[in-house]
Amino acid sequence: MELTHLTIPQWQKYDGLLHGFMGRRGGQSVGCYAGLNVSYRVGDDFKTVSQNVCDMKAAIGIHDGKIVTMQQVHGDNILEITDRKMKEAGEADGMVTAENGIYLGVLTADCVPLLFIAPKQRLAAAVHAGWRGTLAGIATKTVEFFQTRYGVEAADLEVALGPSIGVCCYEVNDDVATPLMKKWGALTTPSIAMKDGKPHVNLSRLNRDILRDAGVPGTQLFQIGPCTKCAAEDFYSYRREAGETGRQIGVVGWLPS
Repeated sequence: MELTHLTIPQWQKYDGLLHGFMGRRGGQSVGCYAGLNVSYRVGDDFKTVSQNVCDMKAAIGIHDGKIVTMQQVHGDNILEITDRKMKEAGEADGMVTAENGIYLGVLTADCVPLLFIAPKQRLAAAVHAGWRGTLAGIATKTVEFFQTRYGVEAADLEVALGPSIGVCCYEVNDDVATPLMKKWGALTTPSIAMKDGKPHVNLSRLNRDILRDAGVPGTQLFQIGPCTKCAAEDFYSYRREAGETGRQIGVVGWLPS
């Protein structure tokens, strides 16, 4: 079965940029992980995951080099990655690199995966934004990281927001909706809808509006992919499977010059 590999059409013009949002199609995993599970932390067989990772790297075009992932904790910590031999960073929900030949990966199963690039400087970042990370402002903090660490302005960034749970399926309680509304104010107006008396959140839309508010031009924000909970054959969903499921990955990095 052909692997699901979503790319950003506007990024095809950048020589040396490898990126993509993988889905669950293909792969060797079985049971509740069936498909292309690439997480070693969900209980799947390690050898099977390793084969899935190899297949995924080949699909993206990474034939030399490692994909660095994080110990994601639903926070706002951002790490700079400089070691080409590293496979897993510490606890964080964002990684940034200025090193070509390092590929950054973010694992998701409903949360929003964000891939950042600064094309002129050939920089990249991968970010995990669940509701807690969104509340903590990890998208804005990544923009600020580019500015303070590399002198890259928000207007020079481009961001892709990959497949995540949609407003159709992301029903939350007031303990989630109210803090988001208090933190982000009017930015939440298009992103929180009432359905059957319960708030439903469009996390991807909210992060996109947060990024635009932080100075990233709307024409440089790209949203791709369906609701992960709805698209059962194509994507893993933590909510749909009540926690027992695999993880898909979003990857970004630049080939060595």
